[in-house]
Amino acid sequence: GGPTRTRDEGSGRTRASDVRKLAIYWGLGSKTKTGGGGPRTTTNNRMISRRNHGTHHPNNNANIGTINYSHRIKLYRWFLSIGLFITFFTSITLLAWHVHIIDGVPVPNHPFFSHLDSIATSDRRLPDGTDHREWPPVLSAYMEPPSSTDIWYDDPSSKKTKTKAPLPTRHVHRQNLTRLVFPRINYSSIDTTSTICNSVPSLLPIDEFGSTIRDPYLPWIHDLFASHDGKHVNVIAQNRRRCHKGKFHNEDLKFWEGQVALFQPVAIKRVNTANNTDANYNRDGSVQYRLSTHNEADHDGIETRFLCRFKSLDYTKQTVTYQGETLSTYSFNYELVNWRKQKFTMVEDGKEQSFFWLSPLMFNCPIPTHLQTGNPFNLMMDIIPIRTPTRRNDRDGFFFHKGHGGPMSFDASKMWGRNHILPKAVDSGRWENLPVCGLKKPSTIAPKPQEVDVENTGESSNTIPNKKPHRLVACTWTSALHQRRGNERRITDGKARLREWIEFNLQVGFDHVYVFDNTGANATIFQLKNEVEADLGNDTSRGNQDRIHDDLSSVTDLFPSSQVTRINWPATICNNNRPAHNDPGERSSQYAAEAACRTRYGPYTDWMASMDPDEYFVPMGNYTSWKEILDKVDREEGRKVLKFRSTRARPLLSAMVPTYDEGVKECTHEMAKEHNQCLVKSENKTYLETYNCEYIKSPKPERFARAMKQLYRPDFVLSHFVHYSTVTVSIFIYLSMGSIGILFSLAKTYLPLASMNVHDFTMGYRLTLQPKNNIPKVNMFDKLPPIKKRSDLWTNWRKAFSFMQKPQCQPKHSLGTKCAN
Repeated sequence: GGPTRTRDEGSGRTRASDVRKLAIYWGLGSKTKTGGGGPRTTTNNRMISRRNHGTHHPNNNANIGTINYSHRIKLYRWFLSIGLFITFFTSITLLAWHVHIIDGVPVPNHPFFSHLDSIATSDRRLPDGTDHREWPPVLSAYMEPPSSTDIWYDDPSSKKTKTKAPLPTRHVHRQNLTRLVFPRINYSSIDTTSTICNSVPSLLPIDEFGSTIRDPYLPWIHDLFASHDGKHVNVIAQNRRRCHKGKFHNEDLKFWEGQVALFQPVAIKRVNTANNTDANYNRDGSVQYRLSTHNEADHDGIETRFLCRFKSLDYTKQTVTYQGETLSTYSFNYELVNWRKQKFTMVEDGKEQSFFWLSPLMFNCPIPTHLQTGNPFNLMMDIIPIRTPTRRNDRDGFFFHKGHGGPMSFDASKMWGRNHILPKAVDSGRWENLPVCGLKKPSTIAPKPQEVDVENTGESSNTIPNKKPHRLVACTWTSALHQRRGNERRITDGKARLREWIEFNLQVGFDHVYVFDNTGANATIFQLKNEVEADLGNDTSRGNQDRIHDDLSSVTDLFPSSQVTRINWPATICNNNRPAHNDPGERSSQYAAEAACRTRYGPYTDWMASMDPDEYFVPMGNYTSWKEILDKVDREEGRKVLKFRSTRARPLLSAMVPTYDEGVKECTHEMAKEHNQCLVKSENKTYLETYNCEYIKSPKPERFARAMKQLYRPDFVLSHFVHYSTVTVSIFIYLSMGSIGILFSLAKTYLPLASMNVHDFTMGYRLTLQPKNNIPKVNMFDKLPPIKKRSDLWTNWRKAFSFMQKPQCQPKHSLGTKCAN
């Protein structure tokens, strides 16, 4: 009966009755009180009321009570549903947190939990915001999307992309990165880390690179370790782009072109250093970097390519502490080497595989001074590549600083701009939590100077002082079984070959042999388990019957650790094709092993050789030890590299015995009745005795120079590739001749310089023991007599290896050339 408050569209006022109805709808209830002027309705104790001047209906309270009860029931059900949902979601989250199953990413790093950053403790976060609540830390690869570099090019889809100038800045955020976790390298305790440091090459995700790991700017790391002086971390990587080439792999060549950029130095300068008292190490994480010219660059940023971030571990508190970052260095300038070899691009096209020096990538991460001493098992390292387009030197020019000489035709200010700021490390693709392990010196007795036998050589008795632990060492990458190039034949006598080969080398003057055992890769391919060989067998009684036991430790363990070191190296080769194939082979695992051996152990020896267990360096003439020869070379000639042309030896017929294999049609009993008998080496003969048909006499013809082997000084040879010293100190000796015609003059000045350090031993001898392809080797492993019974044979190795007796070779017939006594 009285006036009703209504909503005024102009003033936005609302009727009080509407507010009350809304409160009743949500089941909030109401009370009726009596006051001056009539009844007053109060809703949920809020100060919203109205004054009624009419008559109050007696049934209002009953209706309101019925409505309130039904809505309260609905509200209780709603709250119960919410509670059950929260309980279920919390349980799943806790379970995921424990087993790390959400998106394959540990839950503390999952985007859903980003709101928890505010409660992270300061000692578990890096200065750039990287979250380190995760414990234990785990090796991880952060990959950028392939499209992140499209901004650099006018047409990213073209075969030879043209780079924009100045170079646009990449817009990548940490949320765009894909993280891959490799739990086999985790740092849960100091004992675990110590175990990791004893087997780094076998734990790195080498075989996952190219399949699971697909980021062309991440280095394909095969090994890393602290340098012999403890000042750097040496990193051994491979060029993934060389794995598949030819017209059928154009897409692969284009995708992996960033691998070539990793061989090309860049110059960078630090910015935002006002608040950083130790900018060189970026101790507080505030420093960023920009691409620059050589003149503008910081002293340690003139030639670099990677940011190296160091972190320390506290196993008791389970924390990770950021310790600063440094800029990587190269062992030598790859781009300069390419130019000195008169190559006008580093980007090989088609089937080209001759740029051997661009196969292994070696670089160093300087260790901050305050970390160079201390616990060797509490350091980790991140490697962040600096991403720029690959320089095609024939189009973009060369980027050398004045100290190198050569053309400086790459205009960094024009191509990169004056303010190209690099993304922060946390927003960049990178390797995270790589182990930093100390390298122990080889155990050896203090060496004595080697004296030359005047009676046998006619030389003076001057001695060569031995300053390093070793005079001569050998490196070999081998396996208990393997397949030849093109997967042509399966060789299964690796143990027997290695045992004889080690014995022989120790007899002829090698101080130490380093065996890079690749059996793990081949045993996985052939799916061999529980291989037990009677003489050299492995123990399978420890409950590890599912593990592959067929490795070379049973051979290397026969020798003292001061003479033989085995390195477990299970990385597979990425391409085993023959060189003439449409997709030429790339034995990446072998090349990385050779680079690792030279870098790891080169500082501890005067001379080094890289060879296979079927290759023998045999002293000739009056010499019985290579140390005698090297003493003479060092004293009289000063050579740095000794080259030996090689030819394959053929087996003596008298040292072979018949063999049968019903699974090979050429070697069945029935075939033996009609054709020549299949033969195999006699168990009573050594390989050196058997393959003793030297049908091409010394001096070897020039055509065999391509398959040479070398003894070389590792402090002179900076990079060695199977047969060749691809990079030496001599190549960096620069003679100033002016800027005109210098490219062609350098070749003339370099050749005489090299000839002073390299000698071709045409009268030298290197024997390769490989059976003809059509003489099958069918027995699993040759049985060797116990090692103690072989000492007399190797003491008289010159008699056993009677190559001076000029064995006569018989003519070829259906199963190849054989030799008679």
